[in-house]
Amino acid sequence: MKMAHNLPLFSVSQFTTWHQSFQEDIALYQELGIEGVELCERKLSTDPGQAREQLAVVRDSGLQVTSVQPRVHALFSDFMCPDLTDPAERLNRYRQTIDLFAGAFPGQDLPLVTITGNAPNLNYQLAHRVARRLYPDLADYAADRGLRIMYEPLSPVLMNNDTFICTLHEAMQLIEDVNRPNFGLMLDLWHVWREPDIYRRVTALGDAIFGVHLSDWPAGEPRHPGDRRICGEGVINLPPMLGAIERAGYRGAYCLEIFSVDELPDSLWQTDPAEVIGRSRAGFERAWEARQ
Repeated sequence: MKMAHNLPLFSVSQFTTWHQSFQEDIALYQELGIEGVELCERKLSTDPGQAREQLAVVRDSGLQVTSVQPRVHALFSDFMCPDLTDPAERLNRYRQTIDLFAGAFPGQDLPLVTITGNAPNLNYQLAHRVARRLYPDLADYAADRGLRIMYEPLSPVLMNNDTFICTLHEAMQLIEDVNRPNFGLMLDLWHVWREPDIYRRVTALGDAIFGVHLSDWPAGEPRHPGDRRICGEGVINLPPMLGAIERAGYRGAYCLEIFSVDELPDSLWQTDPAEVIGRSRAGFERAWEARQ
């Protein structure tokens, strides 16, 4: 089902429906008329042959793959993968992901997400230096296989948990220093919405924006770093943010990425996934129609 009123492509990250299987996700998204999907490699089989079969199901589904979350997506240790500590080995795993998705979706210019992870021993100088040394080679490896990399700065609530870069300014400095045309920005509204002068700064990002993640910030502050709200049911002022992204020239997908925590009394991961997606899509549509 195509969206009315010239709305952009609406995509759903498999993190949003975390407790479903890979196959259940694809079936649900098709049933709901979702146009795009952000694939999370963690939901694929670790057997390469079986993973390729699962990706073939996506190809046959009619869903557009809008982005990819690699199984190991951070340069340094992070919450999802804390035990593998060598950044060179972590990027070797990332290259394996590049190979898998380049083979499964040739010629589709897919963007893959990366975050920094935590600075080793809180040595931020070292962490920044290593990022600038290793990311260019990773970007070149992806470019040779027709893929892009998009770096995602995270909210300060995740500092020293998943990242050592928590501002757009630092993220853009990193992107500029990597200096590769296929290394850009994943703009997650949950992470950046509180930055000063955010609408002007987003507009100025131009073609550095490779992707956009959607969710909302809970009133009264999060109860956990994974506590997010349905679009339009939190405190982010979405219409001017969407307008700024449009003015920047971005014409790609808007991807719903909702994390939650099972123990919360109103956990979105314990809510009917179809309801979460439906309410979020409706909230996004309202914000888009009201964009400034």
